[in-house]
Formats: sequence, structure tokens, C-alpha cells
Amino acid sequence: MAKNALSEHMESIFAELQQVADNSAFVCERADVDRLRRATFYSPIFKEFGLFNADFKVYCSNLGAINISIYKSIVSRIKDSKDRKTVSLMDSNTLGESTFFAFYQRSDGLGVNGLAPPSSFAMTVDQILLPDYAYELTLGKHVLFSNRDHIVSDLLETKKETLDDWAIELEVLLTTDLYWSRLVSLLPWIFVCWVLLSIILCTGYFTIAYYRRSLRHCVKRAIKNNAMEVYFQPIVSLNVDGQYEMEALIRWRSVYHGQVSPLVIVDMADRLGLIDELTWMVIRKVGDFYREYPLPLNDINISVNVDRHSLLRETFAPSLAGILDEYPELKGRLGLEVTETSALDAIDLPIMVSRFEHIKALGVHLSVDDFGTGYAGLDFLRRFPYDTLKLDQIFIASLKDDQFTRQILTSVTKLAKELNMKLVAEGVEREDQLNAVRELGVDRVQGYYFCRPLPKEQVISWIEEHVIK
Repeated sequence: MAKNALSEHMESIFAELQQVADNSAFVCERADVDRLRRATFYSPIFKEFGLFNADFKVYCSNLGAINISIYKSIVSRIKDSKDRKTVSLMDSNTLGESTFFAFYQRSDGLGVNGLAPPSSFAMTVDQILLPDYAYELTLGKHVLFSNRDHIVSDLLETKKETLDDWAIELEVLLTTDLYWSRLVSLLPWIFVCWVLLSIILCTGYFTIAYYRRSLRHCVKRAIKNNAMEVYFQPIVSLNVDGQYEMEALIRWRSVYHGQVSPLVIVDMADRLGLIDELTWMVIRKVGDFYREYPLPLNDINISVNVDRHSLLRETFAPSLAGILDEYPELKGRLGLEVTETSALDAIDLPIMVSRFEHIKALGVHLSVDDFGTGYAGLDFLRRFPYDTLKLDQIFIASLKDDQFTRQILTSVTKLAKELNMKLVAEGVEREDQLNAVRELGVDRVQGYYFCRPLPKEQVISWIEEHVIK
């Protein structure tokens, strides 16, 4: 550390000389002398500055105009140095003692020399070494500074650090007593550090353990490891010859959090930026479902919920096309249910229409889910009608007793038929609700009245019992 401090000190010395040189010229008028005086006054190191020319003649200083030739040995070192700089130790009339001189020359020949007391270097070393450390700074063969008067007799080790560029050596002298006294004095700090380190390690361990058990991390890990299940709920046709469909619904039981709500899963995936990965996972599981039960599912379409903002991304349709190539069983059978969670502005509306056209070209059916609870615009339905419109269970629950709700659903039913869209009533749980939606002209029903969401093995059994004749 002491060596690095000295190196940085030397760098600052030549940086200061270079700055003085950059502000100087080959003249020594009153303004030039004043400038050198200001530089001397504000310098933290140098007590005098001088300017020399290409002939290595000092022609100006902060004391006024002068004419002094630089020693040939110093000139030789300046010329031999790749950076045109060197140092020396000489007697100074100004300071009345051996003085540290530093020299720097510009490429055009103008140079600057500065003199400073050697004790300024001791301040740099003193900030690094403890007071009990004795040391000696030498420049070449000359002692630059020494505090050897404080050295005790029992010398244990001598350590020399050499700064080769300026031939400065730092000699540090250590004693046996110093080692033991310092060690004893540091024992309380060592104990405190050990306690703090133990606390930090324990805190880090429990923090990592808590994070690994946190819902956020568990959802992320489950999506990455494809560890969530997909349940299927039938969509029953009320017509005798109508086609049955199903909706794929995410289900997940965490080891640490138990059964987690699908809404929480979707919300957490959206926050983690994994909503698309969650969608692809569900679609691939639907593809595996078709592949595992080709005969029972031969004439049954399955829809998957998708976030509207996912559809706006340019990568969505190409990624979906890649999965359809991976699972040919999905072509013509897969549907996407888009929940109307937010309004489309004038910029997003044409983009969404373009995305829907691309997805429809892949043979994928499109449904608007929970219609009436969000912001689905009639203008959007007019410009690009969905294949299916699903009525939210909130309306179905109050259909029998609320005349206003009945009027709304009558208008929606009429709109869907005019746009040649299929209608599905969600959340039908009782027979009176079934009769009410039947009276409205809705011919497709989804709800606990017929079947709750089931794992794939149980839903296949339901299909074989109710659908396959």
C-alpha cells in the first residue's frame, strides 16, 4: 500500500508539472511570473517552479527571470526518459536544505521543474504506516527522508519497495514486539469481526432459504421446471348434434404454499415477466394431452387463456407457429381465450387486428373471455369479430332475478348472432340458470352444473361417459 501511495504521489507531481507547462510559454514577462507564483501558492507539494527551454536553460521562475543551466546528468536522464521526465535530490538556496526536484519537458522543448521539501513524501508514507514502523526513503544513493531515530534495536525484517521509474526505495523496519502488541490490540476487533461475519452468513443463509420458499421464487421455479398441472373443464353443447369443447385451466399445489389460486399464478408470472412462458407451458401440455389420448379427443377443441398484452408482442405469433409445428395435433383444434382486461387505444387496435389475422391464419380459434366485465369495444368486435363470445358468470348468477342483466344479455346475444359468433355461458351451476340461458338462445354452457375442472385422466372418463356414444 505504501508503494502504491508513493506511485500515486509521483503521478500527481508530474500531472501538476504538466498543467503548469501547458499554461506557460517561452517568455518571462510579469504575467508569466504571476502565473508561476499563483501555481506555487496553490500547490500542495512544490515551493518553487521554474521554466526551461529546449537548451535546458531555466529562464523564468516564480521569483522572476533567471538564467541557470540544468546539470548535464539531469539533462541526460530527461532525454533518456520516454516521458521526458525525471527527479533529483539537490541542495536548494530557497529552502536551505537538500531538496526534491522534479523535471518535465513538453514535446516542443518547454519544460517545468519544481522543488519540494522531502518531508512532503513522508506525509504520504505516514498515512499508510503505523507510527511504530520505522522507514527510510532514498532517491538513488541519497537519503530522501528517514525517521530512523525511532527504530528499536530488535530488527526482525527489512522490506524494500522500489519504484523503478524514479529509483525511489522505501525501506520498512519491523520488530518482534510490534507484531505481538499489534496482535493483542487487534484481538477484540477480530472477535467483533468474527461475530459480525457469523451474523452476516446466518442472515444470508436464512434470507436465501426464505427466498427459495417465497411464492415469487416458487412460481418462477415451477414455470421454469414445467411443474404446473393443467385441468380441463368441458363446454357442453345444448344441441343434440353439437360439438363439445374444453377449456384448459392452470392448477398448481406448492410444497410450501399449498393450493395456489390461478389468478395469483397469472399475476405473479406477469410481474416476473414469465407470462408468455406460462402460456407456452399450458399449450404444450394441451399438445401432450392430444398426443396421449388421440381417439377420445378426436373431435374436441381445447382453448387456452392468453394475456392480451402477449398478443401485442411481435414474437407471439411466430412462437405460436413454432409450437404448432412441434405439436401438429393442435392444428385446427387449439383456441385462444382473450380476457378483456384493458382498453385498446388507437395505436394498439390496428396492431391487435393484425395479430389476430396472423393467428387465425394458423388455424387457431379466438374467443373473448368474460365479456361485459372489462373494456372490449364494439368497434373492435365489428372490425374483427371473435369466433366465440363467452358471457361472464357474474351475469349468469343474477340472470334470473335481475331484469336489467337479462336485457343486457339479450342485446349481447343478438350482437353475437349478427356477427356470426358462437355464445358460451360461463359459471352455470343450477338448473334455473341453465333454463335461463337456454331461453336467451345460448346453446353452449360451461360450469359446475355439468362438470368442474378435472385432471386429464378424469376428464377423459367424463368424455367417454357423456360424449362418446
